[in-house]
Amino acid sequence: MPDPVWLVSVHDLMPAKMPAVERVVDLLDEHNIAPLTLLVVPGHDWTARQLDWLRSRVARGDALAGHGWAHQAGAVRNLYDRLHRQVFSRGVAEHLALDGTAIAELMCRCHDWFPAHDLPLPEIYVPPAWAMGDIAREKLGTEVPFRLYETLSGFYDAEQRKHTRIPLLGFEADTGFRALSVRLSNTANQWLGRLTGQLRVAIHPDDLELKLGDDLRRLVATPASCGAYLQAA
Repeated sequence: MPDPVWLVSVHDLMPAKMPAVERVVDLLDEHNIAPLTLLVVPGHDWTARQLDWLRSRVARGDALAGHGWAHQAGAVRNLYDRLHRQVFSRGVAEHLALDGTAIAELMCRCHDWFPAHDLPLPEIYVPPAWAMGDIAREKLGTEVPFRLYETLSGFYDAEQRKHTRIPLLGFEADTGFRALSVRLSNTANQWLGRLTGQLRVAIHPDDLELKLGDDLRRLVATPASCGAYLQAA
């Protein structure tokens, strides 16, 4: 059975995280892992140097994606939001604290930030913690101008109106329980990736320093073929 094509994303690009992001990207460059999809959080004070770095990555062939606005949720909206924060998102799933109208406004504001900073219009949107929240699918690609939307299960292509399921590997584990849970999930999804032919690899800025850092280093040292999000959906 052939190895799956990797779809590699680097999450949480925001000014405070850029030193860690650049270390992750340097490691990926060292192992010739490309192209990357870089998930940008616009609602912070970006420096000219950081914006130039984003432009340099686009010139190399990487894609930029919108990734919320502030990457920090507001007041708890309901029980699901509260449980999601405690169990999974740690309070970054900002969509879950908003209604459908506010989510659409946030996504449009995110989209418009890119050309305002001399960056290409993104076609990809990934909600923080992959939590889309209470927004009708009919608004995606119409009221909200992105084409491709990533969630935990895969991609929704608003242009073709179809959902593609693709297994996901992650490495964000800061406790022993989370490390065990994520490692078990990764093992199962690597097997599923061989069946589907594609495997998403999601990397967060601090993953190299967390409990699955060695797992991540071993994975990226393994020869692999990589693809682009928009070609996979």
